[in-house]
Amino acid sequence: DPATGTIPRERLYQAYLDTRQIMRQKSTADPISWTSFSSNMGGRTRAIMYDPNDPLQHKVWAAGVTGGLWYNTNITDANQPWVPVGDFWPTLAIRCITYDPNNPSVFYIGTGEGETAIITYRESSGLGDGIWKSTDGGVTWNQLGSTTGFAYVPKIVVRNEGGNSVIYAAVFSGLYHGIHNSLPSDGLFRSTDGGTTWTQVLPDIGGFTVPYSPSDVVLGAGGRIFVGTMPNLDGNGGAVLLYSDSGLSGSWNVNTTYQTQILADPQYNIPGRVVFGCAPSDPNVVYALIGSGLINPVNNFKYYYCFNILRSADKGASWTEKNLPTDIQGQLSFATLAWHALDIAVDPNNANTVFIGGLDVQKTTTGGDYWSRVSDWSLMYYGGGPQYVHADQHIMVFKPGSSSELLLGCDGGVFYTGSAT
Repeated sequence: DPATGTIPRERLYQAYLDTRQIMRQKSTADPISWTSFSSNMGGRTRAIMYDPNDPLQHKVWAAGVTGGLWYNTNITDANQPWVPVGDFWPTLAIRCITYDPNNPSVFYIGTGEGETAIITYRESSGLGDGIWKSTDGGVTWNQLGSTTGFAYVPKIVVRNEGGNSVIYAAVFSGLYHGIHNSLPSDGLFRSTDGGTTWTQVLPDIGGFTVPYSPSDVVLGAGGRIFVGTMPNLDGNGGAVLLYSDSGLSGSWNVNTTYQTQILADPQYNIPGRVVFGCAPSDPNVVYALIGSGLINPVNNFKYYYCFNILRSADKGASWTEKNLPTDIQGQLSFATLAWHALDIAVDPNNANTVFIGGLDVQKTTTGGDYWSRVSDWSLMYYGGGPQYVHADQHIMVFKPGSSSELLLGCDGGVFYTGSAT
């Protein structure tokens, strides 16, 4: 827009439709022929989902934060190609994907990579454009008009509440070549009508009149909703753990213990983001990773690490600090970019087997007492190998019910193993 000097994201989809109409009206006597070339390296991937409609559980969906939506009909076959979905998706920064447990043909996608939307030392990805919905298993998609004000949507979950599918969408604001405030506000937005209307349900940050900015929202095996926070645009509200059984406003248990602990640290005293991992086999067991940062005196940027690995055996009512990985090759932390690369996955059948990701992937079979590094990104420079996974881990997804099949989304695309046990 020449008047504002900005790209009006609310006009993006209409511009795409107008362009398609112009292309349909245009004719050519000399069509262009293309030849495709394969690649074994993808871009940064934060959205991965096993297709709930595939009885073999081979079909997988994945999306890039610099754009693009794909599916693979057999993720176990290294030679199976990824199929792109349409030519509009490369224009969107896709952050998450999920489906409705009551109607597996209904998918939701959240856009905008908020992890790089609050400047740490670079701006490296794009602004979002709300939530998109498919009612035919990903064949066709439409933007939910009620979400056009959602600038960044890092996570969406759909919970079965008495037979009704209730959507919970984490939403926050960010910086990406300008300030982008989510409207009507940051927070966790709840919808009982398929995304037509929304209600913000999180409490306000202590001492302020704005809601927490959620970095993660997950469902425990017993249905409890866990929400982790990140600092908002003003730097407030990070490193807080919340949970609720109803999901309604006023029902949230708020744990600021670790925020207080980080604030009192003599060096790493900036509360960062929180990510959760719930044990599918035990509703009592939940894990959390918490980032904490400092201001680099050389460039005045904030750097975040992860020095808190937590485990709860009572659905988040209390937490125990677990050991940090020691096989880190001299690094300060297993997650040296915790503002950017941090995730966790719990074995579907064993609550003590956990994978965590930062720079590389770490694994425990003892509930966090001992860790071993199971990937090595530096092998990229030496021809790869069975332990090679590209650096910076963003999402870890077990095949439903499987302890052996695990997918990783990182800065190098999607990685698969059939031997996670």
